[in-house]
Amino acid sequence: MDIIKLASDALKPISDGGIPVQQGWYDESIGKVHVTLWSLGDYEGGHSDDAEEVEVASVQVNIWSGKDQVSMKGRIKKLMKKAGFYYMGGNDELEADTRIFINAMRFMAVQEVQEMEGYGNE
Repeated sequence: MDIIKLASDALKPISDGGIPVQQGWYDESIGKVHVTLWSLGDYEGGHSDDAEEVEVASVQVNIWSGKDQVSMKGRIKKLMKKAGFYYMGGNDELEADTRIFINAMRFMAVQEVQEMEGYGNE
C-alpha cells in the first residue's frame, strides 16, 4: 500500500485549491501555509492460512502555518475520513523560536491484500 499516494489523493481538493501538499517535513522555502505527509509505517493486520489478508499503514499529516489552522484541520480530517482513513489523533503546537504553528494529525488505512502471482503466495 502506498500510504503517501492514498493521502495525497484524498487531499487533492486542498492542493487543487493552491495549498501545497507534499511528502516530507516543513519547507521554509515555501513561505506560506503548506501540508506535509509522512509515512509512520505499515504492518500486516491479519492472516489466514499463513497468508497476509490485511495491510495496515499510518500517515501523519501536518499543516504548517504562521497561524493556527483549526478550520483547515477539520477539512483535512473530513477529506481523509471520506477517503476511508481512520483518524487516530492529533496535536497542535506552536514552535516558540520560529513562531510556526503545526497542526498534526495521524490517520490509519486498512486494505485487503490483493493476491499477486509470485508474491506472498509461496
